[in-house]
Amino acid sequence: MFVNGFLSPWGFAGMIMPFQMAGMFIVGVAGGIYKRYVVGEKSGRLCLETAVLGAFLTLIYDIITNSGTAILAGRAIIFTFFMGITMSVIHICSNTVFFGSAFTPLFKTLQKFLVR
Repeated sequence: MFVNGFLSPWGFAGMIMPFQMAGMFIVGVAGGIYKRYVVGEKSGRLCLETAVLGAFLTLIYDIITNSGTAILAGRAIIFTFFMGITMSVIHICSNTVFFGSAFTPLFKTLQKFLVR
């Protein structure tokens, strides 16, 4: 996220970057923990798990970044959450679909490399 904050095609992340980094830190730690439980599993039920995990972690990320935006802008947090609700819903729904559908092919590909 630090590199992305400077080299993003959408421009410099600005003051919100520490909040983005904190959110992605949590996502990375959760992924590392989840990996320990996934090794050796069949991918069937894991699609639902990763979809739910993706939705939950996206919600946490959005709460952190929206809180950061509120703090930096000097606005009430509830007002900022209300203003960002549409984007958060889109973000959570798209990540739920992405994590649920992309997990099986990615899981099978990674298992080929891990089995060796």
